[in-house]
Amino acid sequence: MRVVLISAASAALLLACSPPAQRPETPPETNAVAACNSVTPNAGQQVAIVDAVASAAEAADLRGGSIAPGVYDLVSATRGGAATGWTGTRAVALEVSESEAGGVTFNWSSAAPDGAVDSWTGSFTEAPQPRLRFTCGRVGEAPAAFEARANTLQLTLQDGAGGRLALAFQRRG
Repeated sequence: MRVVLISAASAALLLACSPPAQRPETPPETNAVAACNSVTPNAGQQVAIVDAVASAAEAADLRGGSIAPGVYDLVSATRGGAATGWTGTRAVALEVSESEAGGVTFNWSSAAPDGAVDSWTGSFTEAPQPRLRFTCGRVGEAPAAFEARANTLQLTLQDGAGGRLALAFQRRG
């Protein structure tokens, strides 16, 4: 009996001296990406940006037009000059809306195959020259050129790296 009491006392003493159970570490906080809009790209329609040397005349050939409101999917993307842009492929949707006052808003959303999402919103103006002024997700503004037809939109955006992105969109049916 004495052996049992000594064993029990030793076990109690040992437990009292043991460090407390460790709590699982909480995962580090991740940087939240601002959700500028609710546009959803077609994940099955991944587009790779290609490098090309485009002349200034090609950008000037875009003749404007009336951009129909709706959602457009990217069908091709070309990087010219020192333009920045994504690597690999991305699915991109561009929603074009027009306010009662005539203002045009572009809502962009893109997704990489791994699920990484990028979105921005900008107001698009044609006068005195076409420009895109970012209001969410990006900062500043970019000179632009565009050509709109019944179900297509070609958009060329200048970027801060001294290049341009030529983007071709097809309107969703």
